[in-house]
Amino acid sequence: MPVPPRIFAPEALADARYRYEETSESVISIAKRLGIGERTLRSNIHKWNWRQRRPADASAANAEAARAAVTPAVVLSALELEAVQTAQTIQSTVQREVAVIGLIVAKLGVSTTSAEVERTARTLATLTRTLQEVLRLTTPHAASDESSNDRGPDDPDDFAKDLVRRMDEFARRRQASVRDEPAAGLS
Repeated sequence: MPVPPRIFAPEALADARYRYEETSESVISIAKRLGIGERTLRSNIHKWNWRQRRPADASAANAEAARAAVTPAVVLSALELEAVQTAQTIQSTVQREVAVIGLIVAKLGVSTTSAEVERTARTLATLTRTLQEVLRLTTPHAASDESSNDRGPDDPDDFAKDLVRRMDEFARRRQASVRDEPAAGLS
């Protein structure tokens, strides 16, 4: 008698897929987390159309070569290093959660209540904002665009004089409009 195919929770399947495609965790470990054997997981990987891993030695060599060619020599303090590592951990967690929510949203039917849809949308938005903040944490030495948009005046004295002139003009207009209004109660 054949064994019926096992049904996995969407969260567990999304977590396993992330661990397989994005980490170097062993297939045996991932299979144990799902409660199945290594061979079963390998056959399901093909059936589920997961992205195949590169051989460990080739990906490690490629990654090392890419790091050596691209990464500038940046010395991070222990605190900065810890912040970057924490940010990477949070980033991977948020990415997994976004994948799970994507599966849940895909399964939401037309009969789903608006409260469920709104709660899911808010959760997804919060996770997306968290991911954006984490991405900013992981690149602390990146050049910011803020300086190009926040240009101060060429001459601070001219700026101050122009500001005083505008404030005086505003005050004059305000006083003129108060004088032109009829007194309250007098018609």
